[in-house]
Amino acid sequence: MADTDLDKELTALKKELAKLQSDVGKLADDSGKAAKQASDTAREATTAAVERLEAEAQKLMDSLQQAGTSAVKTGEDAVHNVQDTIQERPLVSAAAALGIGFVLGMLINRRS
Repeated sequence: MADTDLDKELTALKKELAKLQSDVGKLADDSGKAAKQASDTAREATTAAVERLEAEAQKLMDSLQQAGTSAVKTGEDAVHNVQDTIQERPLVSAAAALGIGFVLGMLINRRS
């Protein structure tokens, strides 16, 4: 009778052990699936963030390029205006250049 009780307990223990192994296997599978989902979600979020950053960087580059183009155009317009003024009033322009040169010369002589 003791052998029968022991056999029953051993059989029950084997069943419990098999169930435990099955539960651990399912838990491992579920953990692996959850880790893959988390990895996929992180990858998607990172990709979206990179795309947003690239779009913002492109907008910034476009804005800078437009600002640079505008600055060049403004500078060219100023040079053309000065050239037009010199051509329209050459004597006044020469006198102004002479006066500016004289003032700069006086300032440089004071510092020396």
